[in-house]
Amino acid sequence: MTSSNRYLTSWEGFWGSVSGAPGEVFWDADPAHAAQQDFALFREHFDPQLPVIDLGCGNGTQTRFLAKHFARIIGTEIAPAAVELAGKINGATNVSYRLLDVLCPDDAERLHDEIGDANVYMRAVLHQLSPADHAVAVQSIERLLGEKGVLYLVELSSAAEPFFAKLIAEYGVPPGLARVFQHQITPGMLHEDNLASLFSSDRFMLLKTGPSHIRTVHSLPTGEVVQVPAFYAILRRQ
Repeated sequence: MTSSNRYLTSWEGFWGSVSGAPGEVFWDADPAHAAQQDFALFREHFDPQLPVIDLGCGNGTQTRFLAKHFARIIGTEIAPAAVELAGKINGATNVSYRLLDVLCPDDAERLHDEIGDANVYMRAVLHQLSPADHAVAVQSIERLLGEKGVLYLVELSSAAEPFFAKLIAEYGVPPGLARVFQHQITPGMLHEDNLASLFSSDRFMLLKTGPSHIRTVHSLPTGEVVQVPAFYAILRRQ
């Protein structure tokens, strides 16, 4: 079984278990707090004439937000169940959803052949992959961007692991996170220091980076909403 097929099995099981009700998906925060936070960072860098690909769009919550600001949005996922769910609950006239395996650069090449250069929005995707698969994923991203596209990514930072350890020790595993674990999905992290090696300076130009967070749907007994430490980066091809 290839690594890609392993991810497909896990994610198809996960998204197949989701009904679409609010609060089911741990990281599925209200776009007013999630994509809006990101949008303020990348809006000046994305060419509005280019389509936007929401890579790893999940159920499309953030995709639909992006559709309010750009003319054409394409949400992509590895799992057919996610694509089906996104189309049902987060459809819009300027949004389409389709299958794309980020570990198959030929998939990315075919999409680029169809739509041309694109901006890419990627919220918490690379940390879901084994580090051994990161380089291939970056190849796919590079093909999607083409010459003119810009990438915005936000990923769990090196502070995420101790954050989760402390959270679980104090409050137990949040239900939304437990659902993830049930499908043999074990989120990792992308260390900030790895950015330069993955997106090497001979191929990519780093436009901006800094600390961020991934807002979740889980509230603590204190009323505080769980926000996982993260970082963002904005890049384009050289």
